[in-house]
Amino acid sequence: YNQKSESHVVRAPTKKFIKGPIPLDWISRANALPGKAGAVGLALWFLVGVQRSQTVKLTGEIEKIAGCGRKAVYAGLAALEEVGLISVAKRLGSRPIVVLK
Repeated sequence: YNQKSESHVVRAPTKKFIKGPIPLDWISRANALPGKAGAVGLALWFLVGVQRSQTVKLTGEIEKIAGCGRKAVYAGLAALEEVGLISVAKRLGSRPIVVLK
């Protein structure tokens, strides 16, 4: 009997979550904006937790997380930027870089 051969541990898949703390004022201000800005904001906070930085490069995953299309994501980004919750660096031919404030 060899115990080493049974040392492989199978782990259940982990559920995704938004890592906090997220300032309540930030969420309240984002949710007060029109359209999907609040959902886009929460998706950004998810990316902050995954990428472990307040500065994140947008991925295609943001549309799935926010539950909206590309145009709604960009409208949400514009609304969040307009009220000072984020800043967006747009780069020609590349996905934007977003900094959460």
